[in-house]
Amino acid sequence: MKDDTEKEASESVVQALGALEWTLVRVVFNVRARTAVGFQQYLANVGIEIPGSIIESSKWFGAFRRAPSVANHRNGFGSLLRNRLIALGFEEGKVEKAMRELQQEVLDLCLDVQTAVAKQLRDDLQAIGVHVPVSMLQSGEWRDVFAREVRQLPPGAESIVRDGREKTVFRAVEDGSRKCPDKQSFC
Repeated sequence: MKDDTEKEASESVVQALGALEWTLVRVVFNVRARTAVGFQQYLANVGIEIPGSIIESSKWFGAFRRAPSVANHRNGFGSLLRNRLIALGFEEGKVEKAMRELQQEVLDLCLDVQTAVAKQLRDDLQAIGVHVPVSMLQSGEWRDVFAREVRQLPPGAESIVRDGREKTVFRAVEDGSRKCPDKQSFC
């Protein structure tokens, strides 16, 4: 009976991590698309068009052509994970604290992705001879984006920023049945 309970709990945690992973992937794609479109609009306002070869490329097509998609939960980001952890018997106060910390981490991830996308798009434009005007780099809207230092992105987020494709993104749990050598956590 205890083994069944542990198995159900671990399956629930795997499901919660899967929901979190899906949400994080959507957040990264959303930030990428919004940054690229904002970049395009700013350049258009100063009379510079992003060439069709960039917009139509497999790397950037999704950013310019795909509508952002993020789950809309009644209780905000992470509500699925929060509710699942509480249902599993974790103390509500600790879960709430962990969720606040997770929300801060996601905010930091969004800012890092925004900066990484803007810099990648600028570099790709410059590689084909389109120079981003200094006025944009120094504008109030974009100055902080380009000045911000980017922390190391998770490999999956980095592949979305760099290639525009989802690879193994944020894989906290590849196989829910495989335990780490410590026999307490999942690898």
